[in-house]
Amino acid sequence: MRIKAFYLKATLLATLMITTAFCLGGCELAYLFAGNGSHAALYKLPVKNRVLVLIDTSANSQLSIHAMATLMTLVNQTLYSHKCANQFVPAFRIVALQRQNPEKYHSMGIADIAHAVHANDVIYIYVKRFDITLESAGQLTKGSADAMVKVVDENGNRLWPKDGSPGASIIARIPTSTAVSQSPQAVENGLVVILARRISRIFYRYAVGFQPKSE
Repeated sequence: MRIKAFYLKATLLATLMITTAFCLGGCELAYLFAGNGSHAALYKLPVKNRVLVLIDTSANSQLSIHAMATLMTLVNQTLYSHKCANQFVPAFRIVALQRQNPEKYHSMGIADIAHAVHANDVIYIYVKRFDITLESAGQLTKGSADAMVKVVDENGNRLWPKDGSPGASIIARIPTSTAVSQSPQAVENGLVVILARRISRIFYRYAVGFQPKSE
């Protein structure tokens, strides 16, 4: 009876592995069995469209104009390097539009801004919170940022996500143990880099798990 039970378990295991192989791709299989794999893009931009990365902030956000421009530039560069699209509106055009008439700019909707810079698709990033916390003595304690991301077309129509949510939530944290030894500027830069990486990964497949040093 034990021999029959052993063969039954072996058969069930083999069936499970075969079924898994059909359900998962090569990268996902590698991740399952060897700790490697990849996450697929959550949304793919039309490659030939002109893309605008547009950043908006809440009244309580500490995100500076410089950090905003850096975030836009990093997302543009990352998406371009991963061939997500061929054309991106440079960050300086949005900064120039904002400085030209701040009052008018803040009254413009996403579609208005898209038309002003001739964009087809807009990656809209709303930074709800961007904080660098200091102790009373001026000692840096931590940095944190929370953002929401959605994609709309030049007329303001929602393209992604389609689930009815305000957008995809992106969180960046620099813990006290790391931030305490850095300047506020360094922490700001670090938060911007984390946000840019996590936002960009929405739009392309990226590796997860252990990767060889050569990669």
